[in-house]
Amino acid sequence: MNVFVPHKKDFNTYFDEIISYASINYIFSSLENYSTTYEIVNIQFPEAIFNWEQPTKEQLIDFENRIIYWKKKSKIVLTLNDVESHYDSENKFKSLFILIRKYVDGVIHLGEYSLNNYAHLFSKNCKHKVIYHPLYIGLKNECVEKDFQKAFNVNFTNKLVVTVVGNVRSLEELKLIIKIFKKIKARNKILVVPKMYNYFKIPKHFPYRYRNLYKTIKSLLLLYPLKRNQYYFGYKFVETGLLVNLINKSSLIIIPRKRNLNSGILYLGFTFDKPMVIPRIGNLTETAAYFNFPLLDFEKNNYKNVLDKVTSTDFKKIFLTKDYLKKKNEFHPTKISKEYELFFKSLIKL
Repeated sequence: MNVFVPHKKDFNTYFDEIISYASINYIFSSLENYSTTYEIVNIQFPEAIFNWEQPTKEQLIDFENRIIYWKKKSKIVLTLNDVESHYDSENKFKSLFILIRKYVDGVIHLGEYSLNNYAHLFSKNCKHKVIYHPLYIGLKNECVEKDFQKAFNVNFTNKLVVTVVGNVRSLEELKLIIKIFKKIKARNKILVVPKMYNYFKIPKHFPYRYRNLYKTIKSLLLLYPLKRNQYYFGYKFVETGLLVNLINKSSLIIIPRKRNLNSGILYLGFTFDKPMVIPRIGNLTETAAYFNFPLLDFEKNNYKNVLDKVTSTDFKKIFLTKDYLKKKNEFHPTKISKEYELFFKSLIKL
């Protein structure tokens, strides 16, 4: 079976895990390279179809015509990573998302929450299937680690290492991270966020040579009164070997999402058996509950209870139990990849 993905593979390696265990062929390419020999078209990130740039009206018309053509020979499947583009305040991709929802033959939901709340957005003939996000087994077993502390001149010795390994996408996420970190009781602690500054919106006419200074001053204002030796914030994408080393050195991982449907950080934490601060949002809720992890409820303001649990010595023992290991195996990419294939085959038979 040939499965066509009409965009580049995302930098997030979660789908590499699925491909590694697949018995079918996934082809990533631009939408112009579709072939009638492709039995499935699997859209994972709608924005990626147009290289994360807002499509014009003409491009949307052309894309709709292509979808209609694809449907003559292929089944179109959307992996619902989210119902709208992350933090797209200008609604640049709204029309694209609506267009895709109109025509897809099948939807892969990453949790029951997604299925229960968003199935109604699709046509009555659309088929739905819950298939969970896979663990990052390849990162854990195959990646060659590089020393994060040496590369970035930071010191984790005798410190509680608190990390945010994904992008920080908004000011509200930054404020949430700082709030959580301040509430952690540990005397010696350090907050590490390699991709902190991606969200800063610098004024359009601000001189280019002063942009880093702008980011630095703004972050210092937001971080007050943290001490300088209590945090490390980076600007760029961190190569995999360094990231894996950071995760292994981490004592606690924060998932700073407040409005997302899914987060791969959750499954990264389970892959490396790490305590996490998990918000009660979207599909994260059911997966965390399945593992008996506490959830941060913003309405209940239960920061203290959650942090006391996940930073306790006893909490780490959960990763050694047979129950945890058995549940963890349910998210192994071998199983997830097979579920993708079975769903694709069921659609082809229709």
